[in-house]
Amino acid sequence: MSHRPSNSPELPTLDAGVTLLEADQRATGALQSLVLDHILLENGPAVWVDAKGHGTTQTLAQVAPSMRTLDRVHIARAFTPWQHQSLLRDLTETVDEQTSLVVLPSFDAFYRTDDLRRGERKRMLEAGARLIGTLAADYEIPILVTQCRTDVLTAPLRAKVDAVVACELTKFGPRFVGDEFESLVYPIGDGLVQTTIAFWQRVLETRHPAIAAATKPEVSTVGSH
Repeated sequence: MSHRPSNSPELPTLDAGVTLLEADQRATGALQSLVLDHILLENGPAVWVDAKGHGTTQTLAQVAPSMRTLDRVHIARAFTPWQHQSLLRDLTETVDEQTSLVVLPSFDAFYRTDDLRRGERKRMLEAGARLIGTLAADYEIPILVTQCRTDVLTAPLRAKVDAVVACELTKFGPRFVGDEFESLVYPIGDGLVQTTIAFWQRVLETRHPAIAAATKPEVSTVGSH
């Protein structure tokens, strides 16, 4: 994990391969801020397979320094484990050389449902993890994942991870920590920081001051199978 030297607030750079984000549940907007920061630095869209509503238009719009940026976030939503698995398989056709990032939040969420038997949960999550491994091998792009829980079920997912980034909440505000990266707490106003979405919005606006606000569009959404 590397970082971009700057006098502005620092965020981790998402390198090619699989990055696991481990964020405090109270750090709302951490995932979205990393995604938006990445596509503002790189050319090409982000392809997002959503679970548990992480990719809502409202949250992304509140964090984005420019509403025009949301046109480059292509979201496919799953509502069942079978839909999620289908969308993961579709990534081999959806992702191309123009794609700058793949986002897979709450990867294990649907495989914990009571609709699946224990053996099915393990089998389907392992299949999903293999798909991620194939995608990472075929394309030199970052793949950003999160998990609901660290346990035996998600072990196959973690086996595919190349880097781990944690978002911690300190008494001064949130910060990112990785093997080769540690961000400083970014002060706002009188030295205090906000731990809400407004904090991330301020950070992105400061990192990308040339991005002008535009009329708010809808996030591009792809229907699940």
